[in-house]
Amino acid sequence: MTYLDKNGEAQYPIMGCYGIGVGRLVASICEESHDDYGPIWPMSIAPWQVQICNLRATDEHVNEIATALYETLQSRGVEVLYDRDIRAGAMFADADLFGIPLRIVVSPKTCERGAVEYSLRDKSEKGDYPIEQAADRIEEKVKEMLAVYNV
Repeated sequence: MTYLDKNGEAQYPIMGCYGIGVGRLVASICEESHDDYGPIWPMSIAPWQVQICNLRATDEHVNEIATALYETLQSRGVEVLYDRDIRAGAMFADADLFGIPLRIVVSPKTCERGAVEYSLRDKSEKGDYPIEQAADRIEEKVKEMLAVYNV
C-alpha cells in the first residue's frame, strides 16, 4: 500500500497498534490478583460468580440441598459452577485454580449444622449461611461484590 504525500510522491505508511487486548487484560489481572494457588478473579469478570462444591453427591440429602441451591441461583441470574463427584481435596484445589470469587460448600457436616459454608476466594471472609436463607444471602453477596465495580 502506498499513499501520495503533499509533493505527489508515493510513500509507504508506517503504522502501529498498541491496543490492550483481552489476552493482555487477563494476564494483567492475574498478575495483580493471585496467590500461590491461582488467580483471584474480580466478581465483575469472573468466569463464574459462585462455585457450589457438593462434597457428597451420593448422599441424597446433601445432593438435594446443593442441587436446589444451584437451580435457585441459576433462575435468579447468578452464574454458578456446580462441582461434584470428585474428592474434596481435588475439588478445593480446582476451585482455587479456577479463581471463582465465592465458594459454597455443601457437605454432610454443613447440613447437620443446618447451613452451607461460604468463603471468598481471597480468603478474607468465611462463614455459614442457614440453608433456608442461603440463596438470598449468596445473591446479596454477589451483588455486594459487583457493586465495588459499579456493575
